[in-house]
Amino acid sequence: MLSKRNKDKRMPPISFQNKLLLSYGLITLIPVLSALFIFGLNSYNDTKRYYEEFMNQLSGRADTITNEFIANTARNSYFYLTDNNLKNILEKRYVQDKIELLEDARSMQKAMDQVVLMNGQITGVTIMGTNGSQYSSYAAYSTDAKMIRNRIAVDDMYRGTTMVYVEEGPSGHNKRVSLVRYLSDINRDDTNKEGFVKVDLNYRAIEKNFGGVAETNRELGTVVIADGKLLYTTWGSLLQDEEIGRILSRLHDEKNQMNSLMRITIGSKSYLFTARINKLTNWIIVQIIPSEVITAAFHKNIQIYVLICALALGIALLLAVVFSKHFFKPIHKLRTKMKLADAGHLDLVIDEEHRRDEIGQLVHSYNAMLMRMKRSREVEMRSQQLQKRAELHMLQAQINPHFLYNTLNVIHSIAELHRVQQISIMTKALSNLYRYNVKSKDIVTVRSELEQIGNYLKIQQIRFLDKHRVVYDIDEELYDCQILKFLLQPIVENSFQHGLEPKGDHGTLLIGMRRQGNILRIRVEDDGVGIDEAKLEALKTSLVQTAEKDESDSKHHLGLRNVAARIRNFYGPHYGLKVTSKPNEGTCVEMFISSKKGDERNDRTFG
Repeated sequence: MLSKRNKDKRMPPISFQNKLLLSYGLITLIPVLSALFIFGLNSYNDTKRYYEEFMNQLSGRADTITNEFIANTARNSYFYLTDNNLKNILEKRYVQDKIELLEDARSMQKAMDQVVLMNGQITGVTIMGTNGSQYSSYAAYSTDAKMIRNRIAVDDMYRGTTMVYVEEGPSGHNKRVSLVRYLSDINRDDTNKEGFVKVDLNYRAIEKNFGGVAETNRELGTVVIADGKLLYTTWGSLLQDEEIGRILSRLHDEKNQMNSLMRITIGSKSYLFTARINKLTNWIIVQIIPSEVITAAFHKNIQIYVLICALALGIALLLAVVFSKHFFKPIHKLRTKMKLADAGHLDLVIDEEHRRDEIGQLVHSYNAMLMRMKRSREVEMRSQQLQKRAELHMLQAQINPHFLYNTLNVIHSIAELHRVQQISIMTKALSNLYRYNVKSKDIVTVRSELEQIGNYLKIQQIRFLDKHRVVYDIDEELYDCQILKFLLQPIVENSFQHGLEPKGDHGTLLIGMRRQGNILRIRVEDDGVGIDEAKLEALKTSLVQTAEKDESDSKHHLGLRNVAARIRNFYGPHYGLKVTSKPNEGTCVEMFISSKKGDERNDRTFG
């Protein structure tokens, strides 16, 4: 019931006319869509290239502003050079007592507070003299200066590079950014590396610098990464440590394409970004934009082109419908005639072959098909007649089978009683053959067929005084395969009758079986007198012809012809016999049948 419902829900079949219209539509649509795709791709790439160049310009601008900001701020670290007292304090090599240290700290703090007061970009100053004494302005970050020195690349600092130091601020506060410089103008002793100044930067000044860049385009975001951590972003809490790590991972993977657009997914949205490394601070300046901004610009550019293409396609399809109705009239006529032929009117031939186009060729092929079907039906009827005649002959041959079978058993018993071994063997073998022929099913196993071949060979060996040797070459796995009864015996008999017996001398008979896919290949080969070329060709012709000859025809190689006919009738037209032979060398008969049984047979060709 469910299967029937599913069939009822299937879509109705599409007519050939509609398929042709669909094909025409596709043929028209493909170049239009291709042009649309190329135009859209170019438009998208142009938009993407525009934003890429624009973002690189912003990155360059942010890079320049950062360099200027750091350089201008770093100049304030030389405040002590304007006051010899401050310079003398920093140059002290000894450790002051408490009173002297207190006086020195008061002088240094006063000077540093003035520097902070006069420069809004600075929130505090910390300096350590050559004797290790540390002095700080009022609002300077309280981090131990020696600890900072342990966290930066001191070798670069000793070579005169102003280092940028970033540390985490208190919980809920911004990061702390400081400039650290070695007092190379104070401490000229290579053995004593003490003495450096730390200038704490106002984070709002940093925000102002980068925020001014970001305000150029509200859709863009600016991100500054320092030491693998987020230093600044215009997008608030959108970027967390996980996203920063993914950006750094992409930069590491594409380090040779720093200024190119790269893609990253944040949440469920896709973003494009470019990055630039500031050489002075080693900060990574990232310009980031949602991918949907570029997509929206692309959609805006392509909408007009899509409307034009849709209008052109509509006109083309309208013309296709009009022309198809005219072109398909003869096809509909042919379809009507074919329905009549399907009802059994094989004598019907339509008169449309005068056309020289494809329709005429189709009609010609249809007429030829009708003729072939008619001939095929005649052949089938003839085959059925021959089959009925063969069944009648089999019934005639089975007159009183029990009487013949019992008579053979009596002869066998008398031969055993009088110890005539050869007669006993022959009658027993003949009795088994007769019982196999009469009582066995039409489909038997290879094992059963070979047992009856053995009975037949017992009779022949006694007849020919064991002059002939029989060799078996059969895979054991094939013994349980099923084949038609009495397919092998006529072929083996043919080898004795037409090959080994005329030879008159000792001979060899080979029986082999192999499986080739779903095909069972059986080979019966003898080293007898062989067949000359003319007779061999005649035999091959008779084996491939349909069974149209009755018993009045030649009885030459009748056994092989009967086997070939039985194979074709049971297994199909693509199976049969193949005979090869050379005069005075021998003959090989190969049988090709399906190794499967019943409805499992397939129609593979042999050769």
